[in-house]
Amino acid sequence: MIAEAHRRGLTVLELLCVLGVLAVLLAAALPQVSAVWPRVLADQAARQLAADLELARVRAIHRNSRVRAALELASAQYRIEVESEGRFDPEGAPRRLPAGIGFDAAGSTRVVGGRISITFLPRGHTADNATIAVAAPNGQRRRVIVSAAGRVRTE
Repeated sequence: MIAEAHRRGLTVLELLCVLGVLAVLLAAALPQVSAVWPRVLADQAARQLAADLELARVRAIHRNSRVRAALELASAQYRIEVESEGRFDPEGAPRRLPAGIGFDAAGSTRVVGGRISITFLPRGHTADNATIAVAAPNGQRRRVIVSAAGRVRTE
């Protein structure tokens, strides 16, 4: 009895039982996690794009110049460009949407030649509203909406 009071740790049998229960729980949860993952990626892409568009707006106000976000639908890339001496120069490297996520032309507005261009004016507003849809292969879609006042939001 005294020896059992000082016993610490688990037996191999107890450890195997715990591992078996964990394996069953993991096997039950895995299909649900894999079904949610594309939505998580689409949400992440929409939030990142919205943050970059908001940053472009702030740069336009701060620099008192026009700043453009140029989105290439086919390559799922976009870049921020700053106007200098009448032309737009890229600022930084192009940004790419997460793997498996792309721009959805059918859910987007202002698509011209496979591109969407949103220009923020020095006061932070744009010439027109814009909607940019990002989509996962399973059809999960999120939208980034830019109002004429320059407000950026996701849906």
